[in-house]
Amino acid sequence: MDHKGQLMGVPIKLVMALVIGTMAMGVLMQFVGTAERTVLRDMDVRFSTSSNRLTVKVYDAASGDAFGSATVVVKYLGGMKAHTLGTNSNQYTFTIPMEGGSYTVVTVRVTHSGYIPWEGEAAVHRAG
Repeated sequence: MDHKGQLMGVPIKLVMALVIGTMAMGVLMQFVGTAERTVLRDMDVRFSTSSNRLTVKVYDAASGDAFGSATVVVKYLGGMKAHTLGTNSNQYTFTIPMEGGSYTVVTVRVTHSGYIPWEGEAAVHRAG
């Protein structure tokens, strides 16, 4: 029997395929690890209204933890207001000017680095 092309009874082609496969798997695992770190996360935004005031609270959707440094933009008929939360604060209260009726609809947009932007609407009613 010819033993040419064998290493300790194992064909060289099989050894090479295993080595190349192991190296490729290592590179792939590094790529997957990097991709997991760059995935955007989702945020949970809650708001409440009371007498022409809108309070916006921001949380991490997966863990439920409050987090700061998000930018909140509130648009309403006739204008808009924006506020960037501090690092230790996850909420802010806006006072919404009321033009005519007893209610106005506002659009709330919250952005934060590493998170999917969030947008929603709320109806704010006139004080008194």
